Amino acid sequence: MEPLRTSDPSRLAGRRLLGRLGAGGMGVVYLARSADGSLVALKVIQAEYAEDAGFRERFRREAQTARRMTSPWVASLVDADPDAAQPWLATAFVPGPSLGEAVAAHGPLPVRGLRVLGTRLAQALGELHGAGLVHRDVKPGNVLLALDGPRLIDFGVARDPRDTALTSTGVVVGTPGFLPPEQARGTGESAAPGDIFSLGCVLAFAATGRPPFGTGSLDALLYRTVHDAPDLEGVPRPLAEVVRGCLEKDPRLRPTAQALSETLTVTASETPPDPREALQAVRPATPRDTDAPDAVAGGEAGQAADGRLAADEAWLPEPLVRLIAERSAAGLALPAVDMTEVDPVSAGTAPSDTAAAQPAARAVGRRRFLLLTGGAAVVAAGGGLAAWAALDGNGGGEDDATPTATGPVYTLGLHADLTGDQKAVGRAQDRGLRLAVHEFNSRAGRPFTLAVKTVDDGGDPTRAPKAAKELVADPSVLAVIGPTTDAAALASLATYDAASLPLIAVTPGATALQVMGSRSFLHARVTDTLLPFYLDVYLRGTAKSRTVGIVDDRAADAYAWEISSTLATLLRKVPLPAVPKVVSALRTDFGPTLDALLKAGADSVVFAGYHDRAALLARELTSRDFSGVRAAAQGVLDARFLSAAGDAAEGWVIVAPAMDATVVPAAKAFRAAHRKLFGAEPERYAVETYDVAQFAVKTLRSLSAGRRTRQTLTTALRSGSHKGIARNLAFSKETGALVPDGSGVHLWKVEGGGFAYQGPAPYQVAG
Repeated sequence: MEPLRTSDPSRLAGRRLLGRLGAGGMGVVYLARSADGSLVALKVIQAEYAEDAGFRERFRREAQTARRMTSPWVASLVDADPDAAQPWLATAFVPGPSLGEAVAAHGPLPVRGLRVLGTRLAQALGELHGAGLVHRDVKPGNVLLALDGPRLIDFGVARDPRDTALTSTGVVVGTPGFLPPEQARGTGESAAPGDIFSLGCVLAFAATGRPPFGTGSLDALLYRTVHDAPDLEGVPRPLAEVVRGCLEKDPRLRPTAQALSETLTVTASETPPDPREALQAVRPATPRDTDAPDAVAGGEAGQAADGRLAADEAWLPEPLVRLIAERSAAGLALPAVDMTEVDPVSAGTAPSDTAAAQPAARAVGRRRFLLLTGGAAVVAAGGGLAAWAALDGNGGGEDDATPTATGPVYTLGLHADLTGDQKAVGRAQDRGLRLAVHEFNSRAGRPFTLAVKTVDDGGDPTRAPKAAKELVADPSVLAVIGPTTDAAALASLATYDAASLPLIAVTPGATALQVMGSRSFLHARVTDTLLPFYLDVYLRGTAKSRTVGIVDDRAADAYAWEISSTLATLLRKVPLPAVPKVVSALRTDFGPTLDALLKAGADSVVFAGYHDRAALLARELTSRDFSGVRAAAQGVLDARFLSAAGDAAEGWVIVAPAMDATVVPAAKAFRAAHRKLFGAEPERYAVETYDVAQFAVKTLRSLSAGRRTRQTLTTALRSGSHKGIARNLAFSKETGALVPDGSGVHLWKVEGGGFAYQGPAPYQVAG
């Protein structure tokens, strides 16, 4: 949890504010203490949104809905004022983490925990549905974990199923990946069975640590929700069928909340202890222990004592029990109301209830006191309340030669994986760039000198932003080539964009990179979504396929979906029979999937996934003496596929944005220069990087000295074009996307235990 800011009030709604639990675009959630010492989560809407009559009405409805809920498994409403200048509502403070935070930190819940979770949430939904309402946003972030059970929160989009005032056709309400098919279609339908579907998604997530329809782009999640079977691999057998029933595509086939609760109910013979016993084990002894409120976090422990909310014994793993207990203790240890009223400017003056009337100096003084006396406790007590914040709404090296010519020195950066899984590609990129720079610096009379600065993120997306910042901080760096992987590019794009430093991606193919609104991004290869067009042409033209089996490997997430769904769509339009199958990320046995494809008559199999799991499928195909076409996209063009699959890799065809510069006549001069400089043959993606570097150098030369800046270079690159060896380069002025012209995509085939280059991939079926 964050400390209060100088712009925050010290008091609001008659309560002392202690810190920020979270913030979103429409408001802030504070941790606050009431006069009686109880803690609440205080949700406050920003004034500009409060002026919107429709938004205020929505907030009023949220308060009314919460007020009607008496279920112990809903974070109870303490008070609310939707008509205030800044509308607010206060709920009992739940010191535990959200389900999403808990699973991310400590892994899936055990079977008993899953039963308790499902039972309690079903009971909460049962009350909601009994009142004629639906929640419409049941997700891990809206479930908080307490010692005595879960709490469902955030009724911001809850409403009567017949109420369409804030819903229109084509509008998706809820969280993709956890909403039901009827909401994913954007039809405006919203009913109780939709909440059951979402609860099924939550239970699958709690059991496996991943959403049942994967992750990725919005379109991918909506498509899978409507069309794909859920990935329930890893859900404990006793619960798998129950969860599967919740995830029926037809709402009429799903159980009611009451039926689900009865199915999941824990036997009454198990007697749970009072949760205060766990709390007492870690609670620090303080002078306030003797007169502190009997309730834990706003009354929950007191309620547990009467038996109605008794905690289920060991419903959570021990690390989570201790975490919740520690956060509860930290909440009680926060400064009392009188302890926070320290005013170095005008001691004894009661602070105003409005932010506008609070002097900045007073606020700073009080918050400094909080930071010094209770800051550690505030941080520890934050927990999963960040879920409320939604509010609906290394090392680099310089170039190997110090420039000796007079004139300016400009640097081209390389952001690459030089030590991780894709280090071979990163090395190829490094050599391609350095060769282009070496050739330029070898010219007599050049107007400036170039240098190279490389940073290595090891293929780790968590290191990518730091690597990007290193290049951004060097004012001589005017453009960057890279990163090597999709994940690193997605993680660092915002850093480059904020500095207006042009980033030219040679190997990442995620379509998501083009929809992030970057002003300085240039995508120098076709996206993964376009590769299926070449696969389609190969299958229909060269292979003469009659029925195509498509394996969507959920382990490859968005990449797999872009390949599989696009290809299936293309084949259906022909039409050519296509049999798509989704494989769980946890499944290593591809046998059942392959059996289903062969039973459907597939004479060609396309694998949408990466090299490691492609090897598993390859061995299964060989064991069944499958003689048809086996194809994939660039994710399988990896030497590790050859070693893992062995003889089973023979004959596989791969479509990839990589040329073999060792055999193409047009690359003869490049190959000779590469061998002379590095003493080695060029590896895949070296020539593609060389093309991009040549384009950047050419564009830089076209600019006058005073116009060689990052922003100007971005504009010039997006406006220019370059005929490279491996592909032609021209970009959209608005988005930086590569303008496709059929070049840059190539065919490879495994022959004799190696990848044999077959030439450019055709993009039209002959005849």
